[in-house]
Amino acid sequence: MIEFECPTCGKALKVRESSAGKTGKCPDCNGKIQVPDAVYDAEEVESYSTQGDDDFSSFDGYENAGTPIPREEAEGAFRHPCPVCGEMIKDSAVKCRYCGEIFDETLKKKESRHSDEDADLTTGDWVFCIICSGIACIFGIVYMIQGKPKGIKMVGISFVMQIVWGIVRVILEAAANR
Repeated sequence: MIEFECPTCGKALKVRESSAGKTGKCPDCNGKIQVPDAVYDAEEVESYSTQGDDDFSSFDGYENAGTPIPREEAEGAFRHPCPVCGEMIKDSAVKCRYCGEIFDETLKKKESRHSDEDADLTTGDWVFCIICSGIACIFGIVYMIQGKPKGIKMVGISFVMQIVWGIVRVILEAAANR
């Protein structure tokens, strides 16, 4: 729900998030209103200047363009900005809840492994490798670069199918020349 006030009469209004950006009339004064965009969970951060301030005990070492950014205590946990998206996250966070960036190395390695569905070829992959073996080989190479296990299988099947289609072509040409 989006909560805002009518600019004409000041009445507190609530609308669904799907109405964000739309215009309408205030139910109280019939004044023209525009529903503001939804504001999601974000925290404001005060800007700090390092000029004339030699006490950096409130800073935790995170820097943004040379200016230390303060740690903030909220709900009993210190917070700092995510280095990727800038949203405030807990110091103990292993993954940013806003952008999904992973900070814990063991979790990052675990998440980087591809699932079992990337290892098996679908029916469409098989048909693609058999009929369009040249293009499928290129796709297989791209998958290999991305670290997907099915890339090696696609390259292998495409290579074998190139040989099979070459043999079929030679047989058809020999039959046509008789």
